[in-house]
Amino acid sequence: MQSAPSLARPLSPRDPSAGALAHEPPLSASAPSPSAAPSRPRAAASTWALVLALVALLGSVAAMAFVGLTVVPMETASGYYLTDTPAPYQAAVFTAFGTLLLWSALGIAALVLGIVALVARRGTARAIAAIALATAAPVLLPLVLLGAMAVDIARF
Repeated sequence: MQSAPSLARPLSPRDPSAGALAHEPPLSASAPSPSAAPSRPRAAASTWALVLALVALLGSVAAMAFVGLTVVPMETASGYYLTDTPAPYQAAVFTAFGTLLLWSALGIAALVLGIVALVARRGTARAIAAIALATAAPVLLPLVLLGAMAVDIARF
């Protein structure tokens, strides 16, 4: 017995009513598209920028506060110049000033990451805060150092 000829046309591998291939079920309208991106873009750059800016600001302020609060009593006890103070204290002061290189590098990295996040429009509030903190740190350092020294001068 012969079968009746099929009235349905055969599915081609690229038929839009079928899935990606002819052997897959048809795509439904409610199925998510495989190329659908997450609804919220990741804001990792702005988060890192803010963390680095905070660490850089706090580290540099702590280093300058240490120097400012200890230099006046040490020079009062030892002599007018820093070289008149004991060698361990000189090493501590030079180390504190040396850490400013680390804090500056972290601040520059925070600035760059903040700009990248701002341009990419990911985490704009954090990016702006990171840029503000990273640029405020160099302005605050001399103020912290001089303020700490003024507090010590007032005590002596």
